[in-house]
Amino acid sequence: LAMYEDREENDDFGKWIPCSERLPEEEEYILLSFANYTGLDIGRYEKDGENDKFYPGDEEETYARYGLIVNAWMPLPKPYKEKTE
Repeated sequence: LAMYEDREENDDFGKWIPCSERLPEEEEYILLSFANYTGLDIGRYEKDGENDKFYPGDEEETYARYGLIVNAWMPLPKPYKEKTE
């Protein structure tokens, strides 16, 4: 039980990380939350010179272009992998 409690305290998985606190690694797919929309989406982050930009999936247009404001993110879980014996 202590192992799980320690992991929960030190692991970002399953916890929202405010953009004001820390930004994700570039080109990594992440789950995104928005300040002005109740839905969630999978996107990516890129730093473009002085600007920080979030993009939906593999799209070329930013969320800002659609009027969406990303306020937090979290890492995606690892894909399911069937155990083989």
